[in-house]
Amino acid sequence: MILKMISAAAVLAVAACASEPPRAVETVSSAQTMTLLPPKISKMTDSEIQITYPQASIGFDPSCNAYSPMQTRLNQCAKLPENVKTMAAEHCERFDKAAIFLGNKTNFLHMTVSQFSCE
Repeated sequence: MILKMISAAAVLAVAACASEPPRAVETVSSAQTMTLLPPKISKMTDSEIQITYPQASIGFDPSCNAYSPMQTRLNQCAKLPENVKTMAAEHCERFDKAAIFLGNKTNFLHMTVSQFSCE
C-alpha cells in the first residue's frame, strides 16, 4: 500500500513538472516530426518510461505559443515521433497498462526527453 502511494506521488510530481497535460500516447500528434537517431530508453520501470532522442520538426502550429509556458491554457503543442510513441506503448503493454504521455523536456545535450507513465 505504501509503495503504491509513493508511486502515485512520484507520477504526480513528474506530471506537475511537465508542461503538458497527461494524455494517452495515441492521441498525441506525430505530424511533421521525426527522430534523427534511434530513440534510447533512459529510465524504465513497470510504472514509467523516459525516452531520449534527437528530434527534427518541420514548421510549427501558429496557434500554439511554445515559448509561453506560463499561459493559463495548458500547452498541448508537443508532438511525438511515431517510433517514440510505439516504444512507450510497447513497454507499457508488457505490464497490461496503457502509456500516458506526461510531457517533454530537454537534457544538457539539447536532446528531447519524453516522459510517460504506465497506467
